[in-house]
Amino acid sequence: MRLFGETSTSNSKTDKTPSKEKMGSSSSKSSHNSGTAPSFSAPTAIDYRSKPLIEEIGTANNGGIEVSKSILDFNLGERPCPLKVVVQDQFTLVNLNKSKMKFNFEPSLPKEFQLSFSPSSGSVDKGKSKIIKIKLIVNQKINANHKVVLRVEGGVSHFLTVKIRCETGVFGVDPATLEMVEDVGCRVPSILVAMKRSLIEYGGLEQEGIFRLAGEQTEIKRIKESMNKNEFNSSNDINTVASLIKIWYRELPTPILNSIPTEKIFHCNDVDECVDAVNKLPEMQKNLLDWLMNLLLHVASHSNVNKMTLQNLAIVVAPNLYDVSSSNPMEGLVLSQKCVQFLHNTRTTPS
Repeated sequence: MRLFGETSTSNSKTDKTPSKEKMGSSSSKSSHNSGTAPSFSAPTAIDYRSKPLIEEIGTANNGGIEVSKSILDFNLGERPCPLKVVVQDQFTLVNLNKSKMKFNFEPSLPKEFQLSFSPSSGSVDKGKSKIIKIKLIVNQKINANHKVVLRVEGGVSHFLTVKIRCETGVFGVDPATLEMVEDVGCRVPSILVAMKRSLIEYGGLEQEGIFRLAGEQTEIKRIKESMNKNEFNSSNDINTVASLIKIWYRELPTPILNSIPTEKIFHCNDVDECVDAVNKLPEMQKNLLDWLMNLLLHVASHSNVNKMTLQNLAIVVAPNLYDVSSSNPMEGLVLSQKCVQFLHNTRTTPS
């Protein structure tokens, strides 16, 4: 499954994302010293001005239904999901329409797990509710946020997230449990620094479309397994390493931007307010975001070669830092756009 914002390496060689500005300038060849923070020019704020307003998106576009729970974690919390054992969850559908509502769940047949809904289709009378039960059997160790589509006849589709965490190691775990090192003034897990070093040493700063082009899925899986076994040293597959940096952030138990109130992200037109919100993050989350922004600014300073301005990088990285808790598709779309703007505005200079 491809990450948000990624393009297959076999399908694209150029960056087709429109650029509103150029970030920094290309220096000569980048230093291979990943511990030194370069100087960057400050970006100006960008404003997507997404509509409707946040007060409206929760009601005007929900298709007349209410979903009690859109992230299905099977009440496992931080515990890994057992293999080949049935785990269950449930949520409630409420019909807010003035007539009977018909629904169905779009079939999903991934080989890594079996997922079933009961009932998988049916109807709910006006003003009534129905409990939906979910069963999951995982066949192999994976970490995934699997999207399920709930279709409503004549209405708006809703999206549910099936959260699966089976792998143990350095992905999908509390970062405080990992080996920590100092890098560019931030205390972060050593696996991030190892990936960054590999990315830079093998020319990732000059790679066109870096962080946008996806690595090969088989190679992502292989290297990820080696990282989880503490056997990773380096890799010259820079698109795979860049993908794994995004995956690492995406699989955090709590995505970084979820620690910031939704209202702060939605009303993020002011750069100073974005920076203030980040400064109020818990120390671990702030270090992780500062470190990531430093890396993205470093990449953006080579944008005349790699075609990845800070705005382009924000577009492909931001979705991995926020998990929309609502099943409302309009809310998901608007908040995704706002997360891009927030990330772009978060740092005007490296910490």
